[in-house]
Amino acid sequence: MSRAARLRIGVQTIGQAVVVSPSGVLDVATAPQLRTFLTKQLAEQPAAVVVLLHDLLLAKAHTLSVFTTVARQTAEWSGIPLILVTSRHHDHQLQLHTAAVARFIPVFDNLASALASMNNPPVRQLTRLRLAPEPSSPGVARRYVAATCELWRCEDIAEDAVAIVSELTANVVRHARTDAVLRLELRRQLLTVAISDDSPTFPVRPPTEDWAENGRGLGIVRALSTAWGANPTISGGKIVWATIRVTTPSARAAINNGWRNGK
Repeated sequence: MSRAARLRIGVQTIGQAVVVSPSGVLDVATAPQLRTFLTKQLAEQPAAVVVLLHDLLLAKAHTLSVFTTVARQTAEWSGIPLILVTSRHHDHQLQLHTAAVARFIPVFDNLASALASMNNPPVRQLTRLRLAPEPSSPGVARRYVAATCELWRCEDIAEDAVAIVSELTANVVRHARTDAVLRLELRRQLLTVAISDDSPTFPVRPPTEDWAENGRGLGIVRALSTAWGANPTISGGKIVWATIRVTTPSARAAINNGWRNGK
């Protein structure tokens, strides 16, 4: 058996949480497999992703950092808690390493406690809208985002959010050509605009100068957002996301307003 095949990952749904059960050796060869799996689970937006460590063996102490890496990489766009469950019966080495990770990720010694912690989620506002791959969808998405920003009292970033969702939705209609789900989330003064679709093709990051030349495309998304990116989903598609900090001054003055005239 190859080193990469030594990690097996089980998954089940309990209530609104996804419970992941990796078993085998966690090392430099298998850590990327676990990282990709957890990122895909978080992209599906359950209430929480809970990882049971009972059957996991550490090759090296630092391999446990895969969990903090996933939590850090998804924190800006996901907002879904990643929770670890260890056991009082684990060996002393694993207990020590898990205690270090607990500074960054919630760690519980049983599944019941981990699931109970979901009753006290971070304060956030969340809404979703399903979109068809039709020419009218960017307009529907723009109106939905504008109305949501007004409802959530973050009108100061509404124009930026509308511009971003317009580009993301247009890309779905033009390139992915599948049904899509728009997700808006306001958490800790950070607005996330995310579009998931069924196409596995990721967007191409534009060169820095592209947006300045034509004022369109993903260059607008990059210019207006605090951060943006794309992640794979379990279904084989992707989620493309962008975040805007509510307290950050608008960057739209640097963008050619011509995008509004053509949409």
